[in-house]
Amino acid sequence: MRVLAIYGSLHKEGNTTRMMDAALSEFPENAEIRRIYLGDLNYSGCGPCNECEVTGYCVIKDDMQQVYKAMLWAEVILFGSPSQFSDVSVEIKKFMERTCWMKGTLKNKIGGSVISGHRYIENTMNTLHAFMLHHQMILGGSSALGFTFTKMGNIDSDPLAIKDSHSTGKRLVELYEFIYSSEY
Repeated sequence: MRVLAIYGSLHKEGNTTRMMDAALSEFPENAEIRRIYLGDLNYSGCGPCNECEVTGYCVIKDDMQQVYKAMLWAEVILFGSPSQFSDVSVEIKKFMERTCWMKGTLKNKIGGSVISGHRYIENTMNTLHAFMLHHQMILGGSSALGFTFTKMGNIDSDPLAIKDSHSTGKRLVELYEFIYSSEY
């Protein structure tokens, strides 16, 4: 099982990271898990070049090249984002824009997400779901939502956040086993 975890928060010890790590803890020990912290990468959003429509791939040479390779490698992709202004983080938004050329290459990969924020989280979930559906991925559940109730709140104020994150991880494993097991 090849799992890619894409962290869309700048806070490596923050609420989104805690939720991501809870979900990832549900994967079996033999799962190969790669973590990408978008905040550590040097990359920009999509520009007006439209070169990908000619070449079939993004021609911008930056840290997104390693992300593309990891996404193609993965069988399961877990996204984590804080909800900022009722949507995904800037890091996730830039990342999403840059994957436009990949349409079709992520088909049937299993996708899941965890989201932390203090209100209007549902819009963030919709954006992540739309992204996965655009890429013809298989949605592995409805997303784990963590309500922090304050801008820089602690996820401990929402007792369901970590529980739902574990459930998201379990569901992704269950879906993987259903798809890749010969038992079904």
